Amino acid sequence: MAQRLARWLAAGLGLLLAGLAAAAGCPGPALRLQPLAPGVWWLPAATGDSTPANRGQVSNIVLVRDGHGAAARLWALGSGPSPAFGRALACQVRRQLGASVTDVVSPWAHPELVLGVAGLPGPLRHWAHDAVAQAMAAQCPHCVERLRQRLGPAAADLGRDPIRLPDHRLQGEQGRLGPLHWWRLPRSDGRWVTVWRTAPAGAAPIWLAHGLLQGNGPPDGRDADLALLQQSARHLAGLAADDGPGVRFVPEQGPLLPAEAPVLHAAYWAGLLDTARAAVERGDDETAPPPGWPGLQRGWQAAPWHAVNWQRAWRQVEPAVLAAPPAAPASRP
Repeated sequence: MAQRLARWLAAGLGLLLAGLAAAAGCPGPALRLQPLAPGVWWLPAATGDSTPANRGQVSNIVLVRDGHGAAARLWALGSGPSPAFGRALACQVRRQLGASVTDVVSPWAHPELVLGVAGLPGPLRHWAHDAVAQAMAAQCPHCVERLRQRLGPAAADLGRDPIRLPDHRLQGEQGRLGPLHWWRLPRSDGRWVTVWRTAPAGAAPIWLAHGLLQGNGPPDGRDADLALLQQSARHLAGLAADDGPGVRFVPEQGPLLPAEAPVLHAAYWAGLLDTARAAVERGDDETAPPPGWPGLQRGWQAAPWHAVNWQRAWRQVEPAVLAAPPAAPASRP
């Protein structure tokens, strides 16, 4: 197995170098597919929110090959932020991997992750859970307009009609699709994400956790119920527990995460909510800088998203704290 992995790594390095040259004949931006395991590639995303400079490419994308020869299928988990990006992705994947995307999965209704499908050429199967597809239908028109504003001069990448809804819909709480297993987990009331697992030959399993995990600093809790994010991160940790210490997670942004990542994310949400609850009970100033607490990951307290998450946690715990009856005075002996 060690020799096979060494050959795969050497081939992957050659693929990366060749891909940079191949991108010259395709629409930009130049995309660097990085091998994760035999038959699995990762397209890293920029960190932070969409800007004209990053053109909205702020969600990690993973490609998984299933089968060999003419019957092989190439799965894309995520398609990018715009039809223009989808065209660049299709061309550069074809140049670098020698194959075309046959199936694309939209893991959750996040515009920077799902609008690229409009630029992928057919024939193509577009998959999503039915709950995700319904959210895309309801939210994408508004999200596209907000994305246009963030992209500024790069908004031309979106074109006039960037939304393509999935034509293959999954049902239930979990299942299998080609080389992938999936689970549906809540992000907020009525809003769902799907997490995906692939088990490449000769390598540890890889999980994709868009909308749940973040690779650079604390996770993004905007538009989410933070207690549900804690619950879903804990659920993900349980699902992956049998995969052992070698398992890796692809987050929404940032580098691959180790086996303990879901537990650390769940602990972050628990600590944030507990700290916010205690602050409201004390009558603290909600405009004060967001605090830390024992066990908070190093560097997370100063991260911009931590401040946003703190304000959201305050808003979510405040009604229950203020509605609670006052504590009874301690009885005297």
